Amino acid sequence: MDPKELYIKTKTLSKACLKVALVLPHDSQLATFARVELVRHASELGIKTRGLLVGQLGEVFVERLSKAADSCNGCGYWLQVVLEDKVLDKPEILEPLIQECDALSKMFLTALKSAKNKME
Repeated sequence: MDPKELYIKTKTLSKACLKVALVLPHDSQLATFARVELVRHASELGIKTRGLLVGQLGEVFVERLSKAADSCNGCGYWLQVVLEDKVLDKPEILEPLIQECDALSKMFLTALKSAKNKME
């Protein structure tokens, strides 16, 4: 997958996670915490992936790719918490987003392995 496609997919996921954060209930401490974490990870995911489009080389590229992967995993984790604890009882929305996080995480891992192999 080329960097532009990856950015489009992660931007779409990022925006969806931000929308989930906006509709979480306001009467639960877990929802409040999940909202903050989702906003943080979703924002970082979009920002770090956008930075990959600039075309950095070597260690800077690997570092940004790694941070984007961490943010993607963070989104997946918090979406899973929201689903499992029924903070937002919308599995039809949350499950596909979690699956997309998992798929993108695998793509990031593959890209990281490839980038590290090229550096050696």
